[in-house]
Amino acid sequence: MPTSRLVQWGAIGAVIASVAWAVSDILALVFPGQEEGPTGSTSFYLIESADAIAEAGMLAALIGLHVVQARSLGRLGRVSFVVAFIGTALVLVSTLWSVILLYRFGTTVPGLLFGLGLLGWLVGFVLFGIATFRARVLPRWAGLLLVAYPLILIAGVPLEGPLILVGLLWLALAYALWTRRDLPAEQLSRVM
Repeated sequence: MPTSRLVQWGAIGAVIASVAWAVSDILALVFPGQEEGPTGSTSFYLIESADAIAEAGMLAALIGLHVVQARSLGRLGRVSFVVAFIGTALVLVSTLWSVILLYRFGTTVPGLLFGLGLLGWLVGFVLFGIATFRARVLPRWAGLLLVAYPLILIAGVPLEGPLILVGLLWLALAYALWTRRDLPAEQLSRVM
């Protein structure tokens, strides 16, 4: 698949992540207390499904972000991309486990997957953001947003509402990718 198509799909994935995170947050506001609520309720399925869709969109967006900067990222960028990607995949598997299996086999495995995924998010996205900032292929604010992503989540753990900010963050990253989708690979390393 040509590089520009992967970048384009990454931008679409970022838009999907943006909308799904915002929908998840709105549903959490409409159905308060879902975290303590009954597993298997309609609100549980709606919120967790929106989270899973957002996490899948993030995987596509990460691929697009990596492809557009591949020649300029360096070792830090490659390693941090892998850590962020694996962390997102672990969180997605944990979310799907909770939706499909409803914790029938206990909460230890999905809890462990989720914890490792969050650690991957914290380390991977912060370092990938730094590498993006240094690569100068995307606008520098894209690197700052990648650093801000896990920090917004950590800051908003006890509150509802930060996922709408996360949705806006992924929408901005979609814009950064979409504007770079048609550039030839040789020019991508020289932009900005």
